Amino acid sequence: MTATTHYEPRRTVAAWWQCLAVAAVVLLASTACIGSGDDDSDASTVFTTAAAAADEPASDMEFMSEEGDFDMADDDMAEEEEMSLGGAAASAESATVRRTAADSATASGGALAVPADLGRDIIYTAWISVEAIDVSAAAAEATSIIESVGGFTFAQQTSTRGRAHTTLTFKVRPDQFANALQRLSGVGELMEQNVSAEDVTDIVVDLGSRIGTAEISVDRLREFLSRAEDAKGVAELERELSDRETNLERLRGQLRSLRDRVDLATITLNIDEAAAAVPTSALTMRAWLSAGDEDPCLGFTELVAPPEGDVKFCFELENKGETTLTDVRLSSDALRFAMGDLSVVEGTDIERIEPGDRVVTTLTEPVSEGRIAGRVATRGLDVDVQLRAVPVTDAGDDLAQLARTVGLYLYVEEDNSPPGFGDALSGGWDALVTVGNGVLLIIGALLPFLPVIAIALWVAWWWLRRRRAQRAVTSGTEHQG
Repeated sequence: MTATTHYEPRRTVAAWWQCLAVAAVVLLASTACIGSGDDDSDASTVFTTAAAAADEPASDMEFMSEEGDFDMADDDMAEEEEMSLGGAAASAESATVRRTAADSATASGGALAVPADLGRDIIYTAWISVEAIDVSAAAAEATSIIESVGGFTFAQQTSTRGRAHTTLTFKVRPDQFANALQRLSGVGELMEQNVSAEDVTDIVVDLGSRIGTAEISVDRLREFLSRAEDAKGVAELERELSDRETNLERLRGQLRSLRDRVDLATITLNIDEAAAAVPTSALTMRAWLSAGDEDPCLGFTELVAPPEGDVKFCFELENKGETTLTDVRLSSDALRFAMGDLSVVEGTDIERIEPGDRVVTTLTEPVSEGRIAGRVATRGLDVDVQLRAVPVTDAGDDLAQLARTVGLYLYVEEDNSPPGFGDALSGGWDALVTVGNGVLLIIGALLPFLPVIAIALWVAWWWLRRRRAQRAVTSGTEHQG
């Protein structure tokens, strides 16, 4: 049988008077909280007081029908819970006036000034990156600094592979946040620092309001459950009560987590191993070329050379760095020379150049019939010269190899002079050699087939001889007839 809930206008008026009473109680509690200055008061205590006061109208509700079946007055509950929300929110807002915080915070390498108490809930976070020669010592110093200001190490991650580094997460009180930042930035060379502040006052108030409403709802359901008699009504109430209690605990957990972040600022410190200072390495090279007896170091980067003669190259090397250059090598795919072909005209050793020293070396390459180093240059030739050297520190450690490339351009003129007797004789001899080479080539190609050719000639000779003998016999027979 369906239970019937009796609803009368007088109950609505009574509910309004009860809400006014709750609001008066909350207002008095808020005034007492602010006047006493108790910063450690909890909003949930105020909400519990409001919930107890709001439970009084439950006695006026009808829980049982004439047949004894239970039917929960959902509409009345929803109306009264909605009316009590305003008083609970006001109580929560008064309970949150207890934080030492600031609206915002920034840092640019110096100390962060935290404003005075503005009655806001602020979450402070910071990230600092420093470099130190000894990562372990810097991490120990940072831990000691945090402990001296009343904080503690929340997490630490260290790696020694390659370049050592460690990441530490600290928790400190907000009033020690700026002091801790300033001191932590001094454990090494400060590379980067980011500071942020998040105002979560509205979130705290909202969570407190929702918790108060949820507590009132849970208390009512518990009272309804205590008065329920039929099994179906009990099961429905228990299921609804479990859902609302779960939601209440979730809201309380969110509020606790938020307050923990407000009560303790978070500082993340990243310490990287500082790389050792590496001396600079610098090497310059310049190159020129000339023809004939001209000084190659006074030459040009582009040259037109005669078809016969010499082309000279000049290479100037200078060490402008702080390290000694060893294993110095010059090479060129176009010229294909060796280091022993170079002549040093200034400096001492080309394969080892000290800082500030300069070495000048030359190379002579003959040009014959428009060719240099076996390459045709009558149509132009790009000559790229590569330089490689290995810098070495004072401790004898090799650094990254240096490489430089210089480009030159050489053009050899074609020989257009008329041929003489010697040229004609040379040409005839060359033609005779060419013909002889052709004959020898033919003989060489036929040589593997000589046995076959011999057999073929023998067969042909034998066949011709037989034909001749047959003709002779035929001719003699005709004469006798």
